[in-house]
Amino acid sequence: MNWTEDDPGRGSPAGIQGIAALRTARASRIRDAQRAVQTAGSNSGVEWEASSQQSFAAELSKHAADIELVAAGLEKQATALTTYAGQLSQIKDRQVVLETQRANAESDLATAHSKMPLPDLIPSSVPNFPGSSRQESGPDPDTERRKAAAQGQIDDAQSKIRAVDAAWDTLISDRRRIDATCAAALQSNEVLGSVAAFSASAIAAGSPGALLDRLKNLSEADLAIVLAEHPELADRVNEASPAEVAAWWQSMGAAQQQAFIAGMPSVIGSLNGVSALDRVAANRLNAAKRLQALEKTLAGWKKQAAEPGQSSVRLAEIADLEQEIGYLHKAVDEPPTVQLYLYDKDADRIIEMVGTPSSATQKVVTYTPGTLANIEQFYDGDTQQIAQWLQRQDRDGLVAFVYKDGRYPQNPLTEANDEEYGRTTGRQLKEFEDGVFRDPLLAGKQSIGIGHSWGTSNITSAEAEGARWSTVISLSGAGAPVDWKKNPGTSYADFSYNDILQTAQDLRIGDHGAVWGGRNPRDIGFDHGDYYEAPMSWNHFPGSAAVSWILPATAGVDSHNLAASADPHNAKLLDDMREYIYNGSGK
Repeated sequence: MNWTEDDPGRGSPAGIQGIAALRTARASRIRDAQRAVQTAGSNSGVEWEASSQQSFAAELSKHAADIELVAAGLEKQATALTTYAGQLSQIKDRQVVLETQRANAESDLATAHSKMPLPDLIPSSVPNFPGSSRQESGPDPDTERRKAAAQGQIDDAQSKIRAVDAAWDTLISDRRRIDATCAAALQSNEVLGSVAAFSASAIAAGSPGALLDRLKNLSEADLAIVLAEHPELADRVNEASPAEVAAWWQSMGAAQQQAFIAGMPSVIGSLNGVSALDRVAANRLNAAKRLQALEKTLAGWKKQAAEPGQSSVRLAEIADLEQEIGYLHKAVDEPPTVQLYLYDKDADRIIEMVGTPSSATQKVVTYTPGTLANIEQFYDGDTQQIAQWLQRQDRDGLVAFVYKDGRYPQNPLTEANDEEYGRTTGRQLKEFEDGVFRDPLLAGKQSIGIGHSWGTSNITSAEAEGARWSTVISLSGAGAPVDWKKNPGTSYADFSYNDILQTAQDLRIGDHGAVWGGRNPRDIGFDHGDYYEAPMSWNHFPGSAAVSWILPATAGVDSHNLAASADPHNAKLLDDMREYIYNGSGK
């Protein structure tokens, strides 16, 4: 509440008391709701089978403590505000008394000054001038008496003013004290619970690891509250290393982990170091929340499009929205057919997990697509083809992550050939890999990195940043950064068609190749055989001399994309790739 040193009593005790009364009334309504919940829980088994009744009662019981915390918190707020209103009333009363005392003292001082004999107002040191009538004489007894009496009154009035000033300083100090006491009471653990420890300044000052540890003290409801109040908390804890996150996550029991998944799913669903199955569980909640919002938006757009003269309104957007909605339904269905390890459409981030981590898992694949990759290609299953094909061959023994964390290059001539761009995305991929293999179900398993086209550059850039795989597979891969070197413990192989990228890699600019300076997989030490043969119809054009150059160029693009597909025409490449992964040999 704003006040000044000239007006330390500013504020409305009645208004504050009204706020306190509202808190009390809300607490009372919550208490009524709590009793209703308890009654529902105790009576829920009347017409239900035992298992259903027990599940319902358990769910109610889980929230009973949170309901109690809210009610108790409101009651304590009301108590603090009532106390503050009473203290402020006293401050206001004291201010009125002091203002009256000051006015009286200043009036007495003015009266006393008026009683001071006039001659004494003229300094005695003023000299006589020629012709002056002033004569030196001794002190006049009557004047001295009046002077002494007036001076006494002046001294007394000034003393009263000093006393008022001192009391006013105390009043200001007391106002600061009651403000601080009330603020502390409203933000105390008793009122806010452990949420009180998470102020904006505390979040900014705390290390990511320390913030994670403090979050362990919060309930599911408190976690949701603190994240809603301080969305910057998500960015701060995401600065924690995968090792820190994994140690923190694994230090908690299943019930506490579930509280985090339910209380702040948007954080847990993107936090490297959290176990894969738990991230998927968090992202099911995130997907359900987004799905609800998208379906509401879609209904509004369709209603608008159905209006007379509006049939073409948003048709493209409606189609895109329906595609995303269909995909997200697969993530929230029971059982889900899509497992989201990461999903943030607005930030162009998506990682889909194919397969389920378990004690039987032996191989972990990271598949990263190439130039022009986008989220929409996940919706129709195009990007997941390689991962799904491999997983079908091995089922329980293999888990794959189809990875596109952020915007991928959309220009094959600039971004896709930009080494610094690749290094930035490589650092991000390295952090992802570090987090994945902190999972107890995945740690120590054979790691396979597969990149198609620019995706191979993403993988080799991650290796240059410190990532390590057991096996790296290039599917018509683009290249590697200047300082990339083969890791002694890693097997490398390239599987390609003689496609448009291979043609581009044969081009020279001065002493360097046009694609990644000539550092393409086959020239930097990847194992490889001959190029695979694309379907005959793609490469043989009757009367080719008279046919446009567009036809062979199109065939080259199709061959390039074929390497990343489960198309039957790609069967030989797929089989050889799998043989290399499992036995270290291929074509």
